This record gives sequence, structure tokens and C-alpha cells, in this order.
Amino acid sequence: MSSKSRKKVLLMGKSGSGKTSMRAIIFKSQLAADTRRLGATIDVESSQIKFLGGLRLDLWDCGGQDSFMDSHLTAQSSTVFRSVHSLIYIFDAESPELLTSDTVYFLKCLRALRDQNPSSSSSAAPAANGSPAPTSAPGEDGGPMVFVLLHKMDLVPVDLQASKLAEFENEVTKKAREGGYKGGMQFYGTSIWNETLYKAWSIVISHLMPSLASLRTHLNSFLSLSSASEIVLFERTTFLVISSVTNEDESHDTEWDERRFERISTMVKAFKLGCSKIRSPFSSLTVSTPHYTAVLDALTPETYILVVAKGAIQPAALELNIRLGRPHFAKLEAIGMGR
Repeated sequence: MSSKSRKKVLLMGKSGSGKTSMRAIIFKSQLAADTRRLGATIDVESSQIKFLGGLRLDLWDCGGQDSFMDSHLTAQSSTVFRSVHSLIYIFDAESPELLTSDTVYFLKCLRALRDQNPSSSSSAAPAANGSPAPTSAPGEDGGPMVFVLLHKMDLVPVDLQASKLAEFENEVTKKAREGGYKGGMQFYGTSIWNETLYKAWSIVISHLMPSLASLRTHLNSFLSLSSASEIVLFERTTFLVISSVTNEDESHDTEWDERRFERISTMVKAFKLGCSKIRSPFSSLTVSTPHYTAVLDALTPETYILVVAKGAIQPAALELNIRLGRPHFAKLEAIGMGR
């Protein structure tokens, strides 16, 4: 398997920050309430997760106890930090040492990442929170990308969450730049109890996807041919959002919920889990109201597609368009993965 289709991603953070819980929710379809029974990660747990047929995510969940963190940064540094595509670092939003010892460990990880991946020193400046991803591809000329998740934000009062994240981002970015790290960083506030976790991880996964710009072009064509208002593409197993397109002519007249995609991911994952418990596998979903029609169905062996249309469009018409589009997108997927 080529290096382009195999991506090494580090999941790091101090013990108790929530790394293993979010991994179980995203990749093992566990409910948030069930993660309380999970134990702490010992040393490094490596798992290989397949996306879109040929893309393999090598996810390294690194134990966050002080002894393990010290080992990762010294004896295991070349093993852990070499050839990394992306680093996902988790901070506990309620930690009393958030901007002291917790940040010190993070800065040490950035230093190790830079030393083991020299190209990261020339990476682009960080993107602002919530902004589009950098144009240069992480792991190539831009070096590894760093995603910083300020986790357990549900414990922070709602009216203080935005300011806490902004203050944290400014302070950590300042310290990272002062320490000589010039690589790209993006910051997100997350919680296992709402859709913010899916939003952050969808952005992470989008950085791993090949030919994403080309995929959006084809989705736009499908949107036009289907007379749809919006199309969302999900990865089949995790139900993370891969890409989405919206009819610009209608978007000006519609108040879209900014978190709609992540909320759909959360609801569908919960619904699929409920189906599996009664031994009734999830296949597709159709919703019809006087205002819109929505069809969620498999598009390729690795993806699901959600097609939303306004007006008097029959579900059968959307289902037919999805069925007719499957061979094209399956071929596009294979080309993108180099198969």
C-alpha cells in the first residue's frame, strides 16, 4: 500500500482528557454514557481504520500518564512522532493545569513533531478557528497538521464557551510560536455529549481524504441534475461528514442550522445502533414533509449520501437519482484511491 493511502495520526493528551472515549464513540459506535466504563490507555494502542476502500488510517492512541508521556518524548520519540500526517491533541477544558503543565507537554510534543518531521518547520500559518482548511496538503509540503481539541466543553457555562476557547487558542498559539513551531494548527471546542465532537472529527477526516476538490465538483453536478437543495456525503462506518454542497440560489432564502450535518451524524449513528440491537440492519431513510423531502441511502460501498429537496419532489425520484449515480461515484472513488 502506498504512503499516500496510508495516514498515520497521533491521538495525544494528558490522562483523563477523554481521548479513548471519543475514539470509542467515533470508531466503535459506542454511546457517550457507555464510555464511563472504559479504562485508561496503556502505552500506545494502534488501530487501523479503513476509509473509502483504499485509504487506511493508522490511529495511535497514546497513553497520557506522565510516565508514558515522558517515554513518548524521549526513548520512543522517533517511533511515535516520525512520518506523522496529523496530530490530534486533547486538552481537558476543566483542568486546573490547562495553561501550565498541560500546555508544557503539548509544546514538547510540537517540538518532537518538528524534529522528526523537518518539513513541518516551513508549514503555513495557523487557520483561524472555524475557518476553511489550509490549501497546502498536510504531510506533503506543509508538514503535519495539528488539531487541538479543547474537550469537555459541556462543563463550561454556555455563555463562556466561545471566550474560553478563543483565550485558550490565543495563549497556546502564542507559546507555540515563541517556542519556534511554525506548523499549521486548528482549534475546536468539543464534548462527547453533543455534535461538536462530530464536527471536529469530520474536519480531521477531510484532511485525510484524497481528491476532495474533485469530489465536490461531482457532487455539485449531482445537485444540479437532481434539482436538490443540499447534498451531504458521509463515511459509511463512522458517519462523519466527508463533503457537502448547497444550492446557492436557495441558501440566501433559507435559514440553515450551522450544526445540521453533525446533528444528523449523531442521530443516524444512534438510530443505527438501535437497529443493530434488534438485529435489523440499517439500510436507508426517507423523510417527507410539506416543506421538503430527504433521502439518506448508500451511494458507494464506503459512503452514504443525503439528498434534500424542497417542493413537490417525490422520494422515488431522489432514490432513482441515487441509484443511477452509484456507478459513477464508485468509479470516481476508485480513481481517487488509485485503484
